[in-house]
Amino acid sequence: MTDNNDSDFQSDILRLYSSTGHEFVLSRKMSYVSGTIKSMLGGGDNSSFMEDQNSEIRFREISTPVLEKVIQYFYFKNKYTNSTTDLPEFPINDKIVVDLLLCAHFLDT
Repeated sequence: MTDNNDSDFQSDILRLYSSTGHEFVLSRKMSYVSGTIKSMLGGGDNSSFMEDQNSEIRFREISTPVLEKVIQYFYFKNKYTNSTTDLPEFPINDKIVVDLLLCAHFLDT
């Protein structure tokens, strides 16, 4: 017997895969920081995107460290949007800055 809460939880899960196949599991709602991902997942039951139907997205061009930082940013952005407190610094490793900028442009973040 499937509980509705379990079904709701599963439908909220999204799996993102880096270029090397590393899997990241996160809330779909967190990923909506990205306009690209949001448009891919926004179709609902009638979505033509396989990514929406499978709740997974494979990024062939995004390395594991860059995708990990992007996901950290999703959570950071969700936590501090509309916050009245001072924002802490979001640390970025100098070695991935250029790749991260390219990725942010692609993901529309």
